[in-house]
Amino acid sequence: FHNTDKTFLVWVNEEDQLRIISMEKGGDVLGVFKRLARGIQAVGDSVQAECGKGFMLDEKYGYVHSCPTNLGTGMRASVHIDLPGWTKEGTDKLKARCEELALQPRGTRGESGGQTGITYDISNKHRLGYSEVQLVQTMIDGVNKLYEEDLALQKKHGI
Repeated sequence: FHNTDKTFLVWVNEEDQLRIISMEKGGDVLGVFKRLARGIQAVGDSVQAECGKGFMLDEKYGYVHSCPTNLGTGMRASVHIDLPGWTKEGTDKLKARCEELALQPRGTRGESGGQTGITYDISNKHRLGYSEVQLVQTMIDGVNKLYEEDLALQKKHGI
């Protein structure tokens, strides 16, 4: 299910029992996050009105999901970014740097789609033990750092 602009989507019975997605092109992370928060509230209100039940939320562990990698908030904040300098430096070095920044690099074709070209999907690595705001901020700070480093690597490699 999605809105007309396809910036808000709800997947049912995919990897998680319910996946709520907010996305758009550009750099308006705050706008995407606010849309997500409104959407989660609206979906939760709809489920509550339909069956009288709410999302399963544990104070310590966050939302209960069927996918164990998403235990906690389940928040995966990501951006697609071109990193030609890091690509030239090598994907193993990029993965190691992302680890230091609590990030996870993926190809743009999904978790198991592999990497092609210079565009990466960079997201927060952790889901458990942090708030949604902390996870989004980790992604923003880390991506800004990777971009800054990528500019230096482009100069180093003559790109």
